Amino acid sequence: MGIGEILLKLMVAAVLGGLIGFERETHGRPAGLRTNILVCVGAALVMAVAKATSSGVVDPGRAMAGVVTGIGFLGAGAIIKMGNIVRGLTTAACIWLVAALGIAVGQGLFVLAALTTGVALFVLVVVDKLSHAIPAVTYHTVTVVTDADNFTELSRTCRKRIEEKGVRVLAAEVKGNADGKAELVYHVRVKGKAGVEKLVKDLLSLPHVRAASWEDFRA
Repeated sequence: MGIGEILLKLMVAAVLGGLIGFERETHGRPAGLRTNILVCVGAALVMAVAKATSSGVVDPGRAMAGVVTGIGFLGAGAIIKMGNIVRGLTTAACIWLVAALGIAVGQGLFVLAALTTGVALFVLVVVDKLSHAIPAVTYHTVTVVTDADNFTELSRTCRKRIEEKGVRVLAAEVKGNADGKAELVYHVRVKGKAGVEKLVKDLLSLPHVRAASWEDFRA
């Protein structure tokens, strides 16, 4: 393999990795244009060098294993967990993908790498818009504060009102306070946060309800 062929592979890897990286950059992700280009070019270089120095017997398996192992650490660093929210999974998947693109380019599979890049961009752009148009199922904890004498009766009333809105109650509990007030807690499943916001406003209109709030459910 000549130096010209290796340079061609590196340039193709830079272009394909740059296309994925540009999409990530427009979304403000930490692993953006530069990171994806470098990962793709690096993977292509490893495979190209392994092929060039193989003395006629190509064993890409060990080189691929080294690339995948290194990318695993890099991808894990892109995943951030904040309470119940996990971010960075798509970014980590993109890092893994561009490494695979680099491997394909390093092996000379230009057409396969280009087609895969097209599929990836379709998922990142088109499928992303479709997923936002579909109401997502979310889980929340709704808390109602009341000073009613009959907590049990109000609890049943609140639960009935919740279920009338098409919201599924997964669990419910009553917490009494020393000042005569009680907290009615409902763990609910609802489609979209807008639904739970309307539900809380509706619960506030019930007699003896002094406050109502919601938060993301924490298992």
